[in-house]
Amino acid sequence: MKTALEVQSYALVLVVERGDLTITAASDHAAEFCGVASDCLLGKPLNKLFHADTVAELRDTVREDAPGVFVLKDLEKWPNNEYQAIVYAFAKELVIEVEPRRFWPHTGDYSARLNDFTTELESSPTIDTLLQHLTDGLTYHLGYDRAIVMQFDQGYNGRITHERKLNDLPSLLNIMFTSSDVPAASRYNQVVDTVHNFVDDRRDLPGLTGSYGPGAREIIRRLIAAREPNVHYVQYLRDNGLRTVAYLSLIVDGKLWGSVYLHAVEPLYLDYQMRAFLRVVGRVVQQKIAYHIYSRALRLRQSANRLRDQLQDTIVNSDNLASGLTSGETTLLDLLDGTHGAAICSDEVLTLHGVTPHEEQINAIMKWLKQTTGGESVWSTDHLAHLCPPAQDCAEISAGLLFLPLDVEANQWIIWFKPQMIQTVTYGSTDDERNPGARRFQLSDQTLHGYSLPWSQDDIGTAQAIQAFIQDVVMKRYTVARKRNELLRQAYEDLEVFSYTVGHDLRAPLRGISSFADILEEDFGDVLGTTGKSHLKVIQDNAERMRVFMSDLLALSRIDRANIIINELSVAQLVERVLADRTTSEQRKFTCTVQPDMPPITGDRNHLITVFTNLISNAIKYSSQREAPRIEVGFTGQYRNGCPVFFVADNGIGIPEDQYGRVFDLFTRSPNADEFQGTGIGLALVKRIVNFHEGDIWIESEVGVGTRFYFYTCPDQ
Repeated sequence: MKTALEVQSYALVLVVERGDLTITAASDHAAEFCGVASDCLLGKPLNKLFHADTVAELRDTVREDAPGVFVLKDLEKWPNNEYQAIVYAFAKELVIEVEPRRFWPHTGDYSARLNDFTTELESSPTIDTLLQHLTDGLTYHLGYDRAIVMQFDQGYNGRITHERKLNDLPSLLNIMFTSSDVPAASRYNQVVDTVHNFVDDRRDLPGLTGSYGPGAREIIRRLIAAREPNVHYVQYLRDNGLRTVAYLSLIVDGKLWGSVYLHAVEPLYLDYQMRAFLRVVGRVVQQKIAYHIYSRALRLRQSANRLRDQLQDTIVNSDNLASGLTSGETTLLDLLDGTHGAAICSDEVLTLHGVTPHEEQINAIMKWLKQTTGGESVWSTDHLAHLCPPAQDCAEISAGLLFLPLDVEANQWIIWFKPQMIQTVTYGSTDDERNPGARRFQLSDQTLHGYSLPWSQDDIGTAQAIQAFIQDVVMKRYTVARKRNELLRQAYEDLEVFSYTVGHDLRAPLRGISSFADILEEDFGDVLGTTGKSHLKVIQDNAERMRVFMSDLLALSRIDRANIIINELSVAQLVERVLADRTTSEQRKFTCTVQPDMPPITGDRNHLITVFTNLISNAIKYSSQREAPRIEVGFTGQYRNGCPVFFVADNGIGIPEDQYGRVFDLFTRSPNADEFQGTGIGLALVKRIVNFHEGDIWIESEVGVGTRFYFYTCPDQ
């Protein structure tokens, strides 16, 4: 690795001790400027080269926060040119760069031209027009033959997006350059100092003779205009028949967003004033780019926010995360442009949506991803198969991948996939190690496989926004819901055991009470007398009520315990079975009309008999005070969720509207039904059976006129 400093030959570089202004180092070509060899300058005072007035001004005005510019006059033995000194100060050393003054390619005041140029740039309505105006203006104002804009992607591969050329130089529009063409050291220098110009004079670069400290060394390496160029600049000029290359860095949000490269077929030097012109233009362009990027990001963010809000509403109202991300009108694929598939891992369940690799391939990709990146942060690539061996078999559908972790410990995450986009790209360089002497910077076509469209910063930001929402809101809600569901499940199981125990184990002693009451009435009825028989009747009636209550409670507890058999059943036959059982025990007279030619109802026969038994029994009971109790069973002619809606109607006492929802609650009865006996279980049992069959039940009623129960069942076949 080369450690000696080298500089460009157009300028004389000196290092001076700040205290007594003695020269401690000088560039090796000093004799070409002042007629004195560099080693003969060492230890000499600065006033041996510069006029005493200039040295005094330099001593009194130089400062460390900005370079000083001094016009040199009365220079003896110097070539007949106008010179100026650019002075950089650091600690106890000064670095002085002596350069010839240059003349603008066009007449007129350069400050006026700068004002007109920057005004034009500031009025550019888009980034495209801004960059085109920039390339047009730089070729005009500074005299370059070609100006190109190279924009960098996340990996610092560059593409030429804008160009202006004034002669027969070939066009470079849309040409690609790799990150090795503008290596990390060069990118660092472009951030440190945004302007650099290099002229290839076909000679070796002069070095420095003498001593200098680390501060001066960094100034010479990074800041002076005559600093040593990147080795690729020399190679590029000679491969393409050029003599001059310059760059103007475009820094946005502290990062190298792009570079303007300037080419000339003849030597073209820039003095300090021209470089200042270029820096001011660069700052205007950088600010304008940042403004346009922010405005575009704001518009995209507003659009993405609308999509995200729709998706978030779906997530919040869904039973689980995967359903919320995939089942609504807006899905997670709508969030990121160009994605055609996604995988969601939630609660240890993998859900695939759209076009994705197989589950086994995704598991292999995830294993590689966790081993490689740790799986704890957002990660993306547009060439997955080149990095991940398990993805090579599915490169066509998963060339691009964006990984979004949600809960690392719980293995909760989302992956988006982008398809392969086969494309032919023209590169502006080759890096063939088999031909080290060949031209490096020449055009070459290459067909790319296994690459997708790149992920933008907007994509990453949108993904991180949904990540924050899910982590802060949804995951907490699901965690709380899981805990509550577990408590509800335990409570439900306890209630089920209790109900079954009450309904089953207490029936034996209840039968004993009823049996002994019957024996007591039969054997000792004459002895008991009227009062005793009355008390005995109360015991028998309450025992019967308890028996009915226990039967209903036991039926309620058995709904989820029994194995159900799903069939299509005739409503008329079910009603006929219920009425056959009722007519043997029912003393009240009623009329029941069953609509003919109804569609079948789907469900378990025993459970549906229970539904019709309770609805018809209620109808008989609550219309018993009518002179002509009337019950009707029929089909509404309507369907819900593809299933027919049936009804059971009566002309009984009716139900107040504010009680519609409560009548289905366990042990709850309508206030206007107090004079009728009942356990408050029948309708709760009906609703539970209907819901168990994936259906619903609801009421229409008018007090004093009657009630109509609507219901349907949609069990999985």
